[in-house]
Amino acid sequence: MLKILVPVSRSTRSLQAVRHAAFLYSERCASEIVLMNVQPPLESTRLEAFYPLSKLRFLENSYAHAALDRAEHILKDAGVKYSVTIQVGPLVPTIAECAEKTGCDEILLAAPRNDPLHTVFNFFSHSVLARLVRISRVPVTAVR
Repeated sequence: MLKILVPVSRSTRSLQAVRHAAFLYSERCASEIVLMNVQPPLESTRLEAFYPLSKLRFLENSYAHAALDRAEHILKDAGVKYSVTIQVGPLVPTIAECAEKTGCDEILLAAPRNDPLHTVFNFFSHSVLARLVRISRVPVTAVR
């Protein structure tokens, strides 16, 4: 059975991946789900001039818990065995590194949108999915 890493953000689209992971768990395809939230480091912004580092860490932590709250409710309601990890750093490398460190067999995330505006935008900026597929040693699955 698989141990699946599911990166979660505040978007409702990331909850699609959480619901799919809960389905895989109920079908006995997954043994454990690892919910992950990555926060950008606030000390690399100008905020560090106005707030102490402890306040910035508190803000990062509260933003992460707000993002993970709905995902945790979905998994609790489904009776899924899960764990939570919160990381601070660049998004894609942090997800790939966490998957390796936690011993996950798969990364499950929401696929990028398919509308024309986002297709043009993703052409220039490359989606998280595309960058994660390139650098991750763990297989990546996209959910629509």
